[in-house]
Amino acid sequence: MSFIEAEQSLILGHILHPVPKSKQGFVGEDLLKYSPETSGRFQLFYFLVNPENMIEKNADGEPVSKELAEKIYPTLNPEHKRLWDQHPEYHILPMHPWEADYLLGQENVQIMEEQGILFALGHYGDYFTPTSSVRTVYNEDNKWMFKFSLHVKITNSERINLYPELHRGYDISMLLKTDWGKSLQKDFPEIDFMVDPAFMAVTFNGKVINGFNISIRRNPFQGEQKNKNVTLLAALCQDGILGKPSRLQNIITTTAEKLGQSVEKIAVEWFKQYLHLCVRPIVRILNTYGLACEFHQQNVMIELDRNGFPAKIYFRDNQGFFFREGKKDLVSAALPGIADESQSIIDEESLAPKYTYYLVTNNILGVVNALGCNRLADEKKLIDLVYKAFKELENEDETGLVSYITNKRNWYTKGNLITSLQNINEADESLEYPAVFLDTPNPLNKYFYSRQLIKPGTTGTVYSRHFEDKNITISIRPFDIDRDFEMVHEWFNMEHAKPYWKMDGPKRDLELWFRTILPGDEQHSFIGEVNGVPQFSFEPYWPMRDIVGAYYDSLPSDYGTHFFVAETRKDKKYSFESFQVALDYIFSLPEVGKCIGEASVEAVPTDRLITRLGYTREGVITMPHKTAYLTFCTRENYWEKCPESRLEVNNA
Repeated sequence: MSFIEAEQSLILGHILHPVPKSKQGFVGEDLLKYSPETSGRFQLFYFLVNPENMIEKNADGEPVSKELAEKIYPTLNPEHKRLWDQHPEYHILPMHPWEADYLLGQENVQIMEEQGILFALGHYGDYFTPTSSVRTVYNEDNKWMFKFSLHVKITNSERINLYPELHRGYDISMLLKTDWGKSLQKDFPEIDFMVDPAFMAVTFNGKVINGFNISIRRNPFQGEQKNKNVTLLAALCQDGILGKPSRLQNIITTTAEKLGQSVEKIAVEWFKQYLHLCVRPIVRILNTYGLACEFHQQNVMIELDRNGFPAKIYFRDNQGFFFREGKKDLVSAALPGIADESQSIIDEESLAPKYTYYLVTNNILGVVNALGCNRLADEKKLIDLVYKAFKELENEDETGLVSYITNKRNWYTKGNLITSLQNINEADESLEYPAVFLDTPNPLNKYFYSRQLIKPGTTGTVYSRHFEDKNITISIRPFDIDRDFEMVHEWFNMEHAKPYWKMDGPKRDLELWFRTILPGDEQHSFIGEVNGVPQFSFEPYWPMRDIVGAYYDSLPSDYGTHFFVAETRKDKKYSFESFQVALDYIFSLPEVGKCIGEASVEAVPTDRLITRLGYTREGVITMPHKTAYLTFCTRENYWEKCPESRLEVNNA
């Protein structure tokens, strides 16, 4: 598949937006002519502009307008040739035809025409076709791609090139020519930066008219290179169309057949290779060189080798180049004044949340989603690979990015649905990130997710222990709503349960609660039996998903438990031994780091009990439903208090 075929194969748009193919502003023939899905081809519209009203730069040499003049002048009709001959010093400026019509309807542009500052020539020259972004256009024989401003709401924003963004493309192009840039490219040849070295802008009365802003990109897919096996990541990750297999599925299955290996093995190896290309290089570039890029699916292209495996990554989009504050002196020394116009320095505090969204949520987990949805590999296995790839870099990362990715309970995620519904134009001020960012659970925490505790998948006994001195055997099994509901409802309505559990009430309310939590990833219920008689319950929960995790610096390996003994006869309660069995089981699972407690400050007996078991008080937390002691229990503390339990756990 050629470069442009891959670009225009993105029929559905990327998965993280509710209206990824919206083009509000295009009507009728516009949609057919200017949409990448229809492979429309069109000539550009050209203006002549007084050089005093034009800003133009090219990091690669002469102004692009000079090159365009040599190509376009011979094709002009006689009237336009005479006009240009009368104004030989004027510069030529290309424009997307739709945007040209829009601009010609603006009052300030009409005044410029009346004053002879600007002349509209019309449609001339080579035919271009839109790439996946709609506003960036491509011709297989032209050395440049042109990224235009377009007052069309693509997804939920009018896509306007802001003046500082033009300088970002120019700045990074200049920077890559320095020793800084040469060193970066030598260290990380697996990433190719498709830069926009040139730009054009038009001013009137001292102000830039954003509609005329053009970012000009080198075209690495020109001539013979047009058939290079490079594909847009978003197109690779989209679902199959009209019942046909997705492109990713075709690549994986074809490679599996070619190499004589299973589809799942090839899918996992393919993903490992992709992680190898992007995780370590991108983290090290950020740390060593200070460069951050908006690595989302729409900005990343993958070159595949002859077996279909990822061989190289291409990053594009001048808008998405930034430098972290901590390396400002380094990049400024390489290219003095680099951020004066581009506003490309980003503070360290906001870097990790936003970078995580682009690189991990949108990009890497987009690939996980595609492999999982196509049933090519197990998502949990892929998520574990992502976690390990980042965790290996935690000690060498000085930015906090890796720690944020691997340890945070929640990530910031772009609220594309909300921005669409509220009509927020996120592109207005790109550095301010006006799009709504929401907290969403960190999926990499699933590396520590214990199915045995939260989704046991059985109703039989999972652990038992005999206490010789008491002549009792205590066993635990997962809660079975059909078998245990009536009994548990009675338990929670017992007088000693009501003050602390506060789950007394109608059966329908309790049933709704169970049927809500059991399918989720937050907690599960277990029934404890003493000599075969149900006597207590405990509820392991995962603070990464439970409300408790928001009240302290929770870790993905933390687990907590609620504990309730229904038996009221003192000589038959066996509270200490029952809680031991619960902790034995919890600490037998390798995913568990420490156990959390948050018993009400009023539950004095519970506080005494857990202290005997090794819990230590860390503080008081005030939650909506109670004020509680936050307590921690590690394996070591538990085994110190109950040394016999170490043997039980090791033998479990």
